[in-house]
Amino acid sequence: MNRRTLPWLPMGILLLLGVMTFWLSRFVEDEAARTSAKMRHDPDVLVEKFVAQKLSPSGNVQYVVSADKMAHFPDDDSSVLEGIVFTATTPDRPTVIARAPIGRVIKGGDEIAMEGGVVVNADATGNSPAMQMRTPKLLLIPEKNLALSNDGVVIDSVQGVMQASKFEFNSNTRELSLTRLKATLRSGKL
Repeated sequence: MNRRTLPWLPMGILLLLGVMTFWLSRFVEDEAARTSAKMRHDPDVLVEKFVAQKLSPSGNVQYVVSADKMAHFPDDDSSVLEGIVFTATTPDRPTVIARAPIGRVIKGGDEIAMEGGVVVNADATGNSPAMQMRTPKLLLIPEKNLALSNDGVVIDSVQGVMQASKFEFNSNTRELSLTRLKATLRSGKL
């Protein structure tokens, strides 16, 4: 090595270390800030008068989710909806409307959990009378056409009242599964 460059070598190494330290501290600080933000459960989006629709491949509305307020949380990709209304519309089937004070959209939008006293109303069609269903909590899985609750349910229609500890309803196959059912028929409506 040349005698002139030898004194500059430690300065160059110090300068390189200083630049690397600055870069590393900025990288670690940004990563820590991102990690801290993800660990907090703070909303990143707030919407009033929220409405979302799911369309069938033919362009018909399958269902509509609306709420007075919606807050999205990026840490778990969930949304909380206040004053939620879920409306299912299927051709040749009754319109079904479920209402609850609180709803949560979970699993990337694949599931909707409604709670706080859920009331479901189904219109009368053909052979089916109108009915009302009440349950403390309701889980909707629209892609699988499922509605279920493990928290008890009361189903009321002109034919009578049914109570069950659990239920599962598949709107595609029209199968209703009830656990520990108790039914009271109204007279003359059998």
